[in-house]
Amino acid sequence: MKPYLLYVLFVLAIGSMVALMVNVFGEEQEEIPLAAAIETGLEDLPETFAVLSETFDEPIADSDIARIKKLASNPELDEANVHTLGTINVIFEGRPTTLTLETEVNREDGTYLYLYLFGEPDVVEALDERIMAYYEELGI
Repeated sequence: MKPYLLYVLFVLAIGSMVALMVNVFGEEQEEIPLAAAIETGLEDLPETFAVLSETFDEPIADSDIARIKKLASNPELDEANVHTLGTINVIFEGRPTTLTLETEVNREDGTYLYLYLFGEPDVVEALDERIMAYYEELGI
């Protein structure tokens, strides 16, 4: 019985050492932020922001749209990377919030953007619902 008990203690000791090592040296996973995405042409950017503005209490400011369009039209933006375009302040259900915009650029037949909008989960979900409704309106 004594060798059996020593074997069980040995297995428990090894198991707890492995668990300790995993906890100490294990990889911490980053939380992936929630984002809404929409595809648009560079020239259609004001219309796209008008559609997105329907989600908020007030339209997205024209100055923000102009700034985003200027940044997105930069010919030096690499097509293989995601680029941060900055933030915009909006009012959603009576409370101010900030959205972070990132984009991928595609220049095959004109300049097309894949816009990613990051923010609070309820804001992003509302944006995503509006984008899906917009795509349904277009028959996509």
